[in-house]
Amino acid sequence: MQLTPEQHDRFAANCDGHESFVVTTHMKPDGDALGSQIAVARYLVSQGKTVRLINGDPTPDLLAFVTHDSPPIEVYDSRHHDDVIRDVDRVILVDNSAPDRLGSMEPVLLSVAAKTLCIDHHPTREAPWADNILQVGASATAVLVWDLLRNRGWEPDARTCDAVFVGLATDTGFFRFNSASAHAHRVAAELLDRGVHNGTIYRRIYERTSEAFTRLLGHALVGLQIDGGGRIAFVELRRDKIAEVGAENEDTGEIVTSLLAIDGVDVVLMFREFPDARVKVSLRSKGKLDVHGLASCFGGGGHRNASGIVSTEPFEAVVENVLKKARELVAG
Repeated sequence: MQLTPEQHDRFAANCDGHESFVVTTHMKPDGDALGSQIAVARYLVSQGKTVRLINGDPTPDLLAFVTHDSPPIEVYDSRHHDDVIRDVDRVILVDNSAPDRLGSMEPVLLSVAAKTLCIDHHPTREAPWADNILQVGASATAVLVWDLLRNRGWEPDARTCDAVFVGLATDTGFFRFNSASAHAHRVAAELLDRGVHNGTIYRRIYERTSEAFTRLLGHALVGLQIDGGGRIAFVELRRDKIAEVGAENEDTGEIVTSLLAIDGVDVVLMFREFPDARVKVSLRSKGKLDVHGLASCFGGGGHRNASGIVSTEPFEAVVENVLKKARELVAG
């Protein structure tokens, strides 16, 4: 499914005639969030715009290379950034349409919703933004950004191509998920033709795991539990263990994805406790099992085969309640 002429026009209207921008994304930014953010920012800078990148959480070390030679990504501090965000002409929010995935930036971004453009491929939940370019069927937000920029006749540089490829590749599990559409492969082919080195990018993201991540992975595997007649696998990452191995800033997405390789397992859940006692639940599934619907029961969302929940309920209650719904899902 391609973006419509009206969506392209809306993107142009939000860029042209405005001079100052803040580009941001969801909390705990992943490859698609950062790749999309950097690509949009580099385009705007090339057009002579003033651009600041502000995120609620730091860039993961494994993805820092995506940001090289681009406007620096600032970690949000309300004392320094609220006035900046309120004073710019436009805010562009990528890879997220749900306010509750903005973390600490939610209040200030809601206050400027009337001048915010949202570009996203997740199912919409309570999107209050003035303009929305949404396409749920897209493989990644980075694909939408690529289509928008290329439609403008812009010739992206090497850094932009790398950023878009990182977004596309990481959100499709390096093209092994069902979400990797034919169009996604065509975009990837064009990026490779433009000089992207897919092997180098894979190694920089997936073959540079830290000691902390490896220790956390070991802990997760030791505590692996099987449920639902062998069709559900889940792991629990408690705050004390995460702190013990120094893995506070580690991206744990690959832990939950790797557990889907267990023979007979169709749904995987990973429960991670944050320092403020919130609980993040990462959900993955195979085939037609819809974990997005499961996540929606708890205010979460994402995609059919990959979704997430952030809960303020006690850890044990979150495990019990989500696991109950997962059993219902696999039981049909």
